[in-house]
Amino acid sequence: MQCSVCGAPAQNITPHDFDGLVVRCAHCREYEIPGAVLNQLLRLTLSERIEVLQIAKKHARPGVRPSITSASL
Repeated sequence: MQCSVCGAPAQNITPHDFDGLVVRCAHCREYEIPGAVLNQLLRLTLSERIEVLQIAKKHARPGVRPSITSASL
């Protein structure tokens, strides 16, 4: 698969009980996107998606995977 943020090759590591997408990218690292915001994220430009991920990383607690939520958008 491709990373939803940067477009680089990535792994889909979504657990079966998560409604959304969990991605592992060599460039962006691990992050999650709830299903409710996935389409909104994909409509953004590359620079906007990168900025949104940075916001999610900034607000993530230490040791917790960043989550791109509607608040990040």
